[in-house]
Amino acid sequence: MIKLKKIDLKILLIICLIILFSHSNIPTVSELLDQLGYGENETSFEKAIVVDVVDGDTIKVNLDGKEETVRLLLIDTPESVKPNTPVQPFGKEASDFMKKTLIKSNVVQIEKGNPERDKYGRLLAYVWFNGENINKKLISKGYARVAYVYPPNTKYLEEFRQEEKKAKEKKIGIWSIENYVREDGFNY
Repeated sequence: MIKLKKIDLKILLIICLIILFSHSNIPTVSELLDQLGYGENETSFEKAIVVDVVDGDTIKVNLDGKEETVRLLLIDTPESVKPNTPVQPFGKEASDFMKKTLIKSNVVQIEKGNPERDKYGRLLAYVWFNGENINKKLISKGYARVAYVYPPNTKYLEEFRQEEKKAKEKKIGIWSIENYVREDGFNY
C-alpha cells in the first residue's frame, strides 16, 4: 500500500474536488447571482414609503422625496373607485387587501418597468413587500387577472400566469363568477 503524506492527501482532495465541480451541473456563484437577479442583468429595486392605496392595482408612494402614483405591472383588478363606473365584484376586496397589506408608512421595494411610465404618467412597477411580490399575491388570491402585457415588461409573466391558472382552478375571487373575467376586462 502506498503511504501518502498529509500534504499529498490535501492536494489529491483538491484535485478531486476541482474535477468533480468542473464536470457537474452545480451552478457557479455568478450563475446563482444571475438567477436571483443580481448578475449582469441586475434588477434595480428602490425603496419607497406607502402614502396611500388608490385601489387594487394602484398605490401612491413617496419615492426619493416625491409622491408617485404607481400602477402595478401585468395585472388588472376590478374597478372600485373609477369615476362613473360602478364598483365591480371583488374590486373592494382587492382594494381592501392592498390597504391591509400596504399600510401607510410601510416601506416597499419598487421594481420599475420599461418604459417607466404609462400614458397617464403613472410609474409602472412590480411592488415588493417583506420579500413578496404584491402583484403576484393579488393574482394568487383571485383579486387580479394577468393583463396589459406589453414587452419588455414581461419579467414575471410566466410566473403570474401559473398563479392565475391555480386561482382559476380553485375558482376563487374573480374566478368564482362564471364568465366574469374576459380578455378585455371584467363582464359587469
